[in-house]
Amino acid sequence: MAKPDRPSSIDRLPAEVRDLIASLRRDGSTIDEIMAKLGELRVDVSRSALGRHVKSLSVIAARMRESRAIGEALVAQFGEEPDNRLARANLELMHSVVMQTITAAEIDPETGEAKPVLFDPEQAMFLARSLQSLASAEKTNSDRMIKAKELATREAAKKAEGAAKAKGLSADTVDFIRKAVLGSEA
Repeated sequence: MAKPDRPSSIDRLPAEVRDLIASLRRDGSTIDEIMAKLGELRVDVSRSALGRHVKSLSVIAARMRESRAIGEALVAQFGEEPDNRLARANLELMHSVVMQTITAAEIDPETGEAKPVLFDPEQAMFLARSLQSLASAEKTNSDRMIKAKELATREAAKKAEGAAKAKGLSADTVDFIRKAVLGSEA
């Protein structure tokens, strides 16, 4: 039977102290420098507990960087259209949650090593459904964007054709402009 999760000595510190530790680490402070600052504040923690905590912060930061890279890739793929930002943000968030679930490794407090992530059959089924839903949502969003771009192109071709006719251009020139806008021999 698994031991119930117990907050670490760092997790039991006041939020302000935990925030200070995170801030110092973000600013590049070493474990010894953080220990010195905590000593100045008369906060008593072991160096090994702080080391485990800093290691877990590094794991979280790496996951956040990975999620951000995924989000940037989605933005590059789907573009910056305002009506698409919410859909992209939702996809990015869902992808991040799924990836964190898959890669979530609990740190063994005694060894400092990551424990393997194990899923029971029901959890595996829910994870598979989540991945399937995410793939479906990405496809739906992609299809929607393709349709929106096609509609915008057709509207631009109609406007260009109307403007060309209004200026008295020949039928061949109007047809050429329409085909150029549509990007086809249509």
